[in-house]
Amino acid sequence: MIDYKEIIAGLTREHIIEIFDKLDIPFVEKTTHFVLPTICHNKNADEASQKLYVYKDTWLFVCYTECGTMSIFNFLKKFYQVHEIDYDWYTDIYQVIVGDKEARQVEGMQFPRYKSLKERFNKKEKVVLPEFSSSVLDSFVHIYPSEWLKDNISPQAMDKYNIRYSISQNKIVIPHLDESGRLVGIRARALNPIEIEQFGKYAPIKIEKTWYSHPLSLNLYGLFYNKENIRKNGICYVFEAEKSVLQMESFKMDNCAVAVCGSNFNKFALKILLTTARPKEIVLCFDKEELPRESKYFDKLYAICEKYKNYCNFSFIYDRRGLLSLKDSPSDKGEEVFQILLNERVKVK
Repeated sequence: MIDYKEIIAGLTREHIIEIFDKLDIPFVEKTTHFVLPTICHNKNADEASQKLYVYKDTWLFVCYTECGTMSIFNFLKKFYQVHEIDYDWYTDIYQVIVGDKEARQVEGMQFPRYKSLKERFNKKEKVVLPEFSSSVLDSFVHIYPSEWLKDNISPQAMDKYNIRYSISQNKIVIPHLDESGRLVGIRARALNPIEIEQFGKYAPIKIEKTWYSHPLSLNLYGLFYNKENIRKNGICYVFEAEKSVLQMESFKMDNCAVAVCGSNFNKFALKILLTTARPKEIVLCFDKEELPRESKYFDKLYAICEKYKNYCNFSFIYDRRGLLSLKDSPSDKGEEVFQILLNERVKVK
């Protein structure tokens, strides 16, 4: 197992400054902490308040306006997502934090180092992700985790998507297939509360010295299983997390769901969806993030739809009635609530 606490304890002032420089993050150093703009939830550092502190004794990131306390792992994830930077967890989070120690990848699996916004990955090129041997899944057992059963994910859904469980790491194992059914990555959902709090729920799985990682922005979870339903019904529901795709398996309606495994939708995802399943409408079904008296969540979803509306009909689910709790997926409350939200979706023309 990975000892995240040991990794953080081994961080040094010089390495933290190196990370700030690599990501072009402005900072002011004090005796006991660093002061940063709140770029954990603001895109523009110049418009952000100086209320993000990084404490030298624990290396915890504390945002005093919105995000609260974060480990460096969670901070980097937030930073990439807010700035719409496509990232690979292993290369752009784990290796940025630990350096090149333990750096070993499967033959043919090569990821670019972190690139600035000006050097982002060129998605105009055709990308074929390297394939892993499916025999690696034999390392895990067939168990239906109670956490997911309580989350309205049926044993039948877990069987269909080949969900496994890692006893040694206490994690739900989620194989990721590309649109052709090739195994291109394996993600794990942590169940240890301390690990979830400090480092997040999801990360690629590590077996011995190999990380089964892939760039999430270059694949759509569930597309291989649901492409025929999408093509038949002419509609695709784009969720954030894998569990929403699995929840939709229990609905009476055809499962036309995919997941981006993040909170953004890019042109590569659009291209692979249009070429593989040819939907007439794409519905963004992202987790509820609306804060009181704010419109950033609505504006974000509208902007994504506006950006791509010339390629396909776009709409998004927006909870006007308060049917969802904060951070809920539109599928979390069951099919009846999802149908209400779907019928009242915002269509962008």
